[in-house]
Amino acid sequence: MLSDLRVATRSLGRTPGYTSIVLATLALGIGVNVSMFTLLDTLLYQKVPFSQADRLVSIVGTSPQNPRDQFSSKEVDDIRAQAAGAGKAFESVTTYAQWSDTLSERGKTAEQLTSIDASSDFFRTFGVQPFLGRAYTDAEEVTGRGQVALLSYALWKGRFGGDPSVLGRTLRLNAEDVTVIGVMPKSFTAPLFFIGRVDLWRPITIPPHIVNDRSNRFFFAIGRLNPGMTVAQAKAELDALSVRWMHDYPATEKDRGFGLIAPNKILMDSTSVFIIWLMYGIGAAVLAVACANIASLQLARAASKLKDLAIRSAVGGSRLQLLKHQMVEPLLLALVGGCLGVVVAGAMNRALGGALTINMEPIRLSLSPVVIAVAIATSLATGVVFGLLPALYASRIDGISVIKQGTRGSTSGGAQQLMRRVLTIGEIAVAIALLSGAGAMIRGMHSLLERSNGWDTQKIITANIHLPEQSRYLTDDSRRVAIEKLRRRLQEIPGAENTCVSTTVPFFGASQDRPFQVAGKSYEDESKEPLGGYTMVTPSFFATLGISILEGENIPASLKADDKPVVLINKSMAKAFWPNESAIGKRIGDRQGGKLVWREVIGVVSDVRYPLNITDRSTPYQVYKPIVEEPWGYLFLSARGDNPGRFRNELRRVVGDVDPDVAIQQEYTIDEAQRQLNHNLYVVQDTLGWFAVLALLLAALGLYGVISYLVAQRTNEIGIRMALGASRVNVLNLILRYGVTLAAIGAAVGLALSIGLNRLLYSATPGWIALDAGSIGGPALMLVSVALVACLAPALRATRINPIDAIRTE
Repeated sequence: MLSDLRVATRSLGRTPGYTSIVLATLALGIGVNVSMFTLLDTLLYQKVPFSQADRLVSIVGTSPQNPRDQFSSKEVDDIRAQAAGAGKAFESVTTYAQWSDTLSERGKTAEQLTSIDASSDFFRTFGVQPFLGRAYTDAEEVTGRGQVALLSYALWKGRFGGDPSVLGRTLRLNAEDVTVIGVMPKSFTAPLFFIGRVDLWRPITIPPHIVNDRSNRFFFAIGRLNPGMTVAQAKAELDALSVRWMHDYPATEKDRGFGLIAPNKILMDSTSVFIIWLMYGIGAAVLAVACANIASLQLARAASKLKDLAIRSAVGGSRLQLLKHQMVEPLLLALVGGCLGVVVAGAMNRALGGALTINMEPIRLSLSPVVIAVAIATSLATGVVFGLLPALYASRIDGISVIKQGTRGSTSGGAQQLMRRVLTIGEIAVAIALLSGAGAMIRGMHSLLERSNGWDTQKIITANIHLPEQSRYLTDDSRRVAIEKLRRRLQEIPGAENTCVSTTVPFFGASQDRPFQVAGKSYEDESKEPLGGYTMVTPSFFATLGISILEGENIPASLKADDKPVVLINKSMAKAFWPNESAIGKRIGDRQGGKLVWREVIGVVSDVRYPLNITDRSTPYQVYKPIVEEPWGYLFLSARGDNPGRFRNELRRVVGDVDPDVAIQQEYTIDEAQRQLNHNLYVVQDTLGWFAVLALLLAALGLYGVISYLVAQRTNEIGIRMALGASRVNVLNLILRYGVTLAAIGAAVGLALSIGLNRLLYSATPGWIALDAGSIGGPALMLVSVALVACLAPALRATRINPIDAIRTE
């Protein structure tokens, strides 16, 4: 074996061009594959970085309308009573919500921080204790008493210089004085679980209007299993609770169940999982193209060594010995290429991890021991894949024939050529499929950004704020007063055509999806009630966002909270429930505070698309409710006008004038929002595009190699043809026809793969992918053109063959 290794090393050293090309190809192919596996492992399989993570289970609510829902405060209390404690499934169950807090200090602009507001059993459930200070207690989970906070290690170091005396310091958070009682450990960070950066941990102090509403669901729940308990046992205990819920609370809990999910997968919906697997599949496809390319080169290399192998066979070498001898070189190349591939993967991980974000925080992609093991296994498997077929071919040598002929053996003809053709066709087909997928995504993204959305996405700037509902804005009336101040102050912005306050703007969807009823229709099974996307708005919302009122009237400017409840609905909803009549004057009912409230339809507006929702299959039912009837603390302030970016400072001044303790969380024009919030999709699109270009280049090189080898193998034949009168044009046509035939067959196979891939992409992201002839046929034409260029150089070289020299060489 050592002698074979020395021979292979010397042989590779004598052909530096071949060795460099193979190692570069392997480094790129394995590097791409390992980098994509790192992404897959990080996002889908790495455990959350918490103590005894195997015992942690995320609990979600399920219903016919929502397969992954959160919980209300009352529901979490029921879960604890049912399934947490000694002798039950869970050792403890904690609940938490992610909030935006405003830190304001004298003489400084208010700053937004992200906090986790959690129940006091959070620390026991997650198995963590503060690095400094103490955790909060049950007694501090009471409105008016919960004025304490723990800092993240990063915030403690960054803002407070790592000063231990920060304990006991008072901060101004959400217009309240809050005492710092602890600092969390540096290791307690999990952006893939907590949706980005966390600055603070605070006790839950929920306003009564949220506590008492079982349908107000924005709390996450996670449990730590008791030792020896399983997920199945926990599910059985919770299923018993869902039965009781349906009996006790049919209005809000009918057909509501539970799902138990590994914490590392809680942020991954089906579309995200599909895209991650797609990127891994692309990496595997690039590696497959690389392997096919190298296998084609190995076949040519094996043919050049037939005389040496014939001598080995003649002196008694068995087929197994010849096979082992031939496999040493590809395995050596694969191991060295794998080492280089790990270097490439590390560089790709740094670039990709810096580009991909979770809540605007970069993802850390590291080469873990598992990833390194996969890289080694991939390298060895790659060596076997691209080396085995050529080695099998070479091991079947007819030694006597080779020695007699002095050149090629009897197996160097049809079988070898067929194998090289198949490999080349496969390369071309895969490259076309990848180019087609990339083209569909790029064209689809462009279409997504350019399509008509039913509202003005060019002249709008918006900023979102959060009025602290736990303190200064605890009641509906206090929030109404603040909203009215904001509305009036926004109207004073110089140069603004219109301004408004709402609970969202149509980026992703409505503020909240709610079941509703239509007057005159029977709804015995409440789980079958249709869902409507509810948004709370001021009357100027439609003019500001450029949404047309098609029928009826706008929300009256003088509307009061105790006036008759009214709503506006979109055109699709009006057509669906009142197809042959006007929807004006009809009534819909929805639950507010656990009570069914009937609202009169006073207007119908145009349908609105959500440009950042890539899985939106159709326009949903949209309901616009006066914000005076349901005043939220989470608000969007919008201004309309030419060059809307010029209103940034004015929006900040508006908020500061109304309440200096409130900070703008984010502000952006719609174009900026599309770039920021679709950032990861752009990264996926660009990555797929680069992979497709790499596959295209590899396929072109593969075809170039096949034609070059064909010319070398048929030098004698070409010389004879030219001696018998064949012109240079005849020879050029002969070689090009061979290359174009391979490219055409590869294109046909690639078109079939493209159709399948594009349909798969479209089924997962119908709002994003453009399923059209250009995305499918364009890449095939492109690759055939590239193939012609790749064939041209060896074809021209064939026309310069001297017939006399060719015959003498043979």
